[in-house]
Amino acid sequence: MSKQQVVDRIKEYISELELPEVDSKLPKVFRSESLAFQNDTPGAAANAGSLVSFVSGLTQEHKSDVLNSTLLAQLAATKKYDRFKQTRQWYEFYTSVLAQVGWVVPAFAYREYSPSGSSFLVADAIIEILKAIATGNEMDILVTSLNALKNNPKNEGSLTLFEQQSFPENLGTFQVLPVGEDDGQLVMAMSALEFRADKHVTRFLWFSWSNVSTKLFQSSQKAVLNEDVYSRVRAEVIKKLGDRASQYIKDIEI
Repeated sequence: MSKQQVVDRIKEYISELELPEVDSKLPKVFRSESLAFQNDTPGAAANAGSLVSFVSGLTQEHKSDVLNSTLLAQLAATKKYDRFKQTRQWYEFYTSVLAQVGWVVPAFAYREYSPSGSSFLVADAIIEILKAIATGNEMDILVTSLNALKNNPKNEGSLTLFEQQSFPENLGTFQVLPVGEDDGQLVMAMSALEFRADKHVTRFLWFSWSNVSTKLFQSSQKAVLNEDVYSRVRAEVIKKLGDRASQYIKDIEI
């Protein structure tokens, strides 16, 4: 199969993906002028049920590529499976969409997170989990982003968006994605998490959860974007998302 035939097949795949209908009641929260989305600046965003952070030095286009491709994967998976009750199937389809548009994603292997004490904060667990695969710069921007999300009142809208999409009741499904570059190639440290709690609270990342009544499952790996593939289908991804990107992507002021 020629390269053009491969690209045509991917374009057809994107065209045939089913996404949830655009909800006209949702406000448009994307701010293109935000520093988070500019060239070379470190930044972060709530992207539906994902928290995405960027080290400095990335182009605006590369940031958009990450946000758009991962949002497409989330929405397509949510259309096909219940994000909270069919979580493993949801993640399988999520990763298959990413792979189709150009991400090289290793297979997910889930294991239960085992905190050292009788209680834990999800935010602390995220940091511990990602330390195993993320670079120092990726960890620095991740920690900065989490602290800004927790402490800066200007980020209340971003936090609300993330929580509504990731943990609306007592079951949670969310991703934490620090992003950097290696020799000009986009690299994403992916942490896919499944959270089962005995109750619902807001600001759940910083709530003290009992490790008896709460379970956190995670799978973490590095994903690399094949720019040669994605650049040829970028326009199709943007077109497929339509207004959804403006409703589900909100910057985090750091």
